[in-house]
Amino acid sequence: MIFYDRLHLLCKEKHTTLSAVLKDLGLSTGNTGSWKKGQLPKGDALAAIADYLDTSIDYIIFGEYRDNLTDDEKKFLNLYRQTPERAKYKVLCDVEKIVDEEIEKLAKEKGAV
Repeated sequence: MIFYDRLHLLCKEKHTTLSAVLKDLGLSTGNTGSWKKGQLPKGDALAAIADYLDTSIDYIIFGEYRDNLTDDEKKFLNLYRQTPERAKYKVLCDVEKIVDEEIEKLAKEKGAV
């Protein structure tokens, strides 16, 4: 499936049309013909469309979500997402404190402090 087809599918899922999306974003419909032939919009337009449709650029282009996260980062992110809203701020503060302490320890070990 090419970008244009996936874009139409995403619009349908969001109960909108490509024309409506482009109009809302202030983008021209003049390039849609080249999109039908497999070309992609310019980066800023692509980013705006992905954001508008609440998806990623990777998904629109490749049909899959790609990330560069390690397994530990994915685990941490999943744990954070499972954290109740009222506790998320505490988690962030605790992690920030741990990072600051570790940076300070490293600096002392290297004689920088």
